Amino acid sequence: MTESPHRAIAAPPLPAATGVLVGVLVAPDGAEIAMPEAFARWRQLTPLATWQPIALRETSHAGILSGVAAALDRVGMIPGQLILLGEGSVARRMLELTLRGELPCGGIVAVDVAADALPFHIVPTVTAIRLVVHRNDNAQQGNLIGALRAADLDARIINLDLTAGRRAAAASATETFVLELVATIGRRTTDGAGNP
Repeated sequence: MTESPHRAIAAPPLPAATGVLVGVLVAPDGAEIAMPEAFARWRQLTPLATWQPIALRETSHAGILSGVAAALDRVGMIPGQLILLGEGSVARRMLELTLRGELPCGGIVAVDVAADALPFHIVPTVTAIRLVVHRNDNAQQGNLIGALRAADLDARIINLDLTAGRRAAAASATETFVLELVATIGRRTTDGAGNP
């Protein structure tokens, strides 16, 4: 019997004093972060963080908002202590919610996100945005990236060709972003800086 990939991210509940919650969005159809083997390593590298899967009943905007609110309630943390990690279409919806100002959190890491143009104007946000976007040679590039740069947000983007070596490249980029955000948000939390 194979071990569930969720087991790699499910950690025993830790006190909210850890300061940071990394919530991993898990879609109901099983389409989830494609690198569960990396979670154990990331948890060891981020002792300030509580890691939890956020099992979504549905991947709509309302489903993501509901799942995130329930996760924050379970651990007794505020949105400023939250880093969300998602992949694919769920990550794109998470990004859109953040850029509309509907999903406050300390940071997001969106993996394998299409760089298509946004269908709305970006609302200013203090959320740190980290993207691993896939390059598509057949699509016009820069729409999403250009909009983020024009909005002057705390955004960092790694553009990868995720067809060859997808897992290793995405895992490495994601690890860099996760470690950075956990350190930054953990520092804000312990320094008492204002959190949304």
